[in-house]
Amino acid sequence: MTQPKEGIVDLSVRQMCEAWRLMCRHAPGWRGSSADGVEYIFSGLPVPFFNVAFVTAPSVSAEALRSSGNAARAWAAETAQVPWFFVVTHDTLEPGVDATAILGECGYGAVLPLTGMFASKVAPVASVPAGLRIDAPASDADCAAIVDINSAAYETDIGPTKVVLGRQSFWNGHTAALGRVDGTPVSSTAVFMIDGYRYVALVATEPAHRRHGYADAVMRHALQTAAAAHGERPTILHATDAGRPIYARMGYTSISTHTFFMDSAFLGGH
Repeated sequence: MTQPKEGIVDLSVRQMCEAWRLMCRHAPGWRGSSADGVEYIFSGLPVPFFNVAFVTAPSVSAEALRSSGNAARAWAAETAQVPWFFVVTHDTLEPGVDATAILGECGYGAVLPLTGMFASKVAPVASVPAGLRIDAPASDADCAAIVDINSAAYETDIGPTKVVLGRQSFWNGHTAALGRVDGTPVSSTAVFMIDGYRYVALVATEPAHRRHGYADAVMRHALQTAAAAHGERPTILHATDAGRPIYARMGYTSISTHTFFMDSAFLGGH
């Protein structure tokens, strides 16, 4: 990683935006827009994680953040009556800007922190855990299993996204991997090729099958498969606090910090 801090943070933001656009743009209610340093990527599905407004401007002042927060609420209210997130990259805020306090005044609550992470390469899986078989989804039902695994793992129903992610045609040019135990899908990883980078997403394991090394093996397998098809390209992901140390052990380094905020009108169920 040779880019300056500003460049690598911008890369993290751009990769995140393009990954979300990729996952949302084929949904029936897709809406996208860009205005005043905010990128709107809304699937129109009733899943907040798939309706997102990203602050993409550099050097964001307190006044600019407040203005963007208010503008995003107005845009979402006029455009799509679905739960959604407003995403701030802390590395792009001017010194002293307290995003949580400012956005709290605008009617948002902090919901989820994520850390952007980068690796030049990740070693292939050394050995597959006993009883685990890893392969690519072979049907729409297999693709739908990726959605089900992530719903269970993150305790959030993302079932409506099957209209996009649950179709084999969606995965053309990208990589998905399923880990199975006794024929049942229990772990997943997706690798999207975005601007020459391998972007990792949808890493999850069914709660009853955790602590066996399944996610590590499935993720390394997916990255290796993507490398075989597209070359050993650098890889980027955005990790939860729980996942960050696991990815660090795989060779990823932290490059950016983000918080997903939610409009208070939708906070009741989160």
